[in-house]
Amino acid sequence: MKFPPNNLLIKSLLEYGLTDREAVVYLSLLELEVASANEIAKNAGIKRSSAYVVLEALKKKGLVGVSEDQKIQEYVATSPEALLYAIESEVREKEATKTKIEKILPELKALSKDVKEKPKVKVFEGKQGLINALEESLKSKEKIIRLFSSAENALKLNPEYWLLYGQKRIELGIKQLGIMADNPAAYELFKMGPKMFELIFIPPNKYPFPVGMMITDNKLGYLLSDKDDITTVIIENKQIAEVMKVLFDMAWKESERKGKKVKQ
Repeated sequence: MKFPPNNLLIKSLLEYGLTDREAVVYLSLLELEVASANEIAKNAGIKRSSAYVVLEALKKKGLVGVSEDQKIQEYVATSPEALLYAIESEVREKEATKTKIEKILPELKALSKDVKEKPKVKVFEGKQGLINALEESLKSKEKIIRLFSSAENALKLNPEYWLLYGQKRIELGIKQLGIMADNPAAYELFKMGPKMFELIFIPPNKYPFPVGMMITDNKLGYLLSDKDDITTVIIENKQIAEVMKVLFDMAWKESERKGKKVKQ
């Protein structure tokens, strides 16, 4: 009997870990009970040479046995219960391994304390991706957000979202410091953050902002835009964030001298 690929038995055996041919040969042998390689090949619809290879693979997996009392070697399928036993045995082994790992976990964690933190990078696409990144900034434990921006890319989001974002930020007690290009978009964005928002406007012709940047806690956020395409990149790393905070604070002091500061 030939078994179609979408047969439920075939699918279950594939999930168990057999290949297509192994599943077909095993089912054929179950049906035949005891058979030669030639008989199995015919029943399974494969070449005899292929049947030998598959039968050897099934023997190694413990699913096929060989009848030795015949002149022509015949094969017999192991009881289907063996499949369940093999899975149960694998589960027991994994549970035992899990228990061992749980016991040594404190020691492993202790060893990892001195390992340097590797930067984690997330990339968000589109307007919803930018919103996802902004929502992460509202989790700030330091309660301060530093940003460089021309504001033009940021305003591609619905103004209603910026108003909602500003309200959430104020409710959470998060202060915002921004160094922005002196343009209409920046003033409009400033109006949407009614409190706890300090800005320094600087001449865009001298200090252009092709990419927006936000720093909060251990994270850096970069906003890239090409016409209507928006990409937001988040880098999470304590050391990188600390360096960028220092650079921002230095730029802030210098901008106070050359730019126009507003506060609300």
